[in-house]
Amino acid sequence: MNGDEESGEGSGMNIRRELSKKLLAEGQKGMTLIEIMVVIAIIGIVAGAVGFGVTRYFAQAKIDACKAQIDNIANHLEMYLYENDEYPGGLQELAKKEKGKRKAILKKSQLKDPWKKKLIYDIVDEGFKLCSGGPDKKEGSDDDICYDDEEEE
Repeated sequence: MNGDEESGEGSGMNIRRELSKKLLAEGQKGMTLIEIMVVIAIIGIVAGAVGFGVTRYFAQAKIDACKAQIDNIANHLEMYLYENDEYPGGLQELAKKEKGKRKAILKKSQLKDPWKKKLIYDIVDEGFKLCSGGPDKKEGSDDDICYDDEEEE
């Protein structure tokens, strides 16, 4: 029996070798190292280009989100004025739960801009000014995003 088993295993190995030789003879082969490196380089170039383009859109999306957030808070400040005949002393008053109300007007997280900096709020004459430092996070620079209710009228 040992002889039969060995010849069975041996014939299986021979069949595999013959099949491998036949596939190689028909032109079937694997990729070379250079081909793999070229494919990886192309994938890297495409990923870099896509990444660069996407980050530009993320920056503009933050600016647009900040403008919408400032407009939303400005609307709440106007509603506060109509209900209380004066603007709040600070934005924190909009994030406090008032008596008789289920929840605060705004969440504390809404009082920060998309760059995680506090919004700048000042009462000016009979109106208010509401600003974000913008992408550079510095107050008073050219990229500040502001809502000035006097300009809106």
